[in-house]
Amino acid sequence: MENKLEIKFKNQKQSFEILEDEIVVDMHTAKHKLKYNIPLDDIKNNWHILEGSLDRVSMGLSASILFNVILMICLLAITQDAPPLAMEIISYLLFLPFIMSGILYAKRHQEKHISSSKLFYFIYTEKNKNEVDRFIDLIFKKQIDFFKRKYYKVDPVLPYQTQYDRYVWLYSNEYITQNDFEDIKEDLDKFFSFNPSI
Repeated sequence: MENKLEIKFKNQKQSFEILEDEIVVDMHTAKHKLKYNIPLDDIKNNWHILEGSLDRVSMGLSASILFNVILMICLLAITQDAPPLAMEIISYLLFLPFIMSGILYAKRHQEKHISSSKLFYFIYTEKNKNEVDRFIDLIFKKQIDFFKRKYYKVDPVLPYQTQYDRYVWLYSNEYITQNDFEDIKEDLDKFFSFNPSI
């Protein structure tokens, strides 16, 4: 599975890349323009969904352009002595930019937030829902692999109890099976039995 995800929604863009021990986040959204790294051990295995906010800048810009075009048509009609019915139609058209921008930007998106030490969310729409969910699952799988690489070993420097607590933590979070736990505990016991001075 690919370790990268890029999301584009209107004029917003997010990209994520899973590295060996961190995730690179690059956001250019209506609310944030950020680039940073999040260590895998700072990510919590829970999430929530919030309603995304409207991109007010784009909405205002679209309404302004459309309003100015219609206003120029209105001025042209006045200078060319247009009939009264045409002026009435043009005055109704002046409301069109606000209606159109409301319709265009009424489609809001959701944001799927993952608990972390830093801001970590995905633009979540019907179109990219499955792709985002697969990528989040991949993040949690990579995180488990990371924890196994980091803690599932006998370290000759660390004290017995510290290592044992790490194995219990791995097991209680279901990152390793009971057989794995018993195997590594047995290896740890052998190591410390063989080297009692440690």
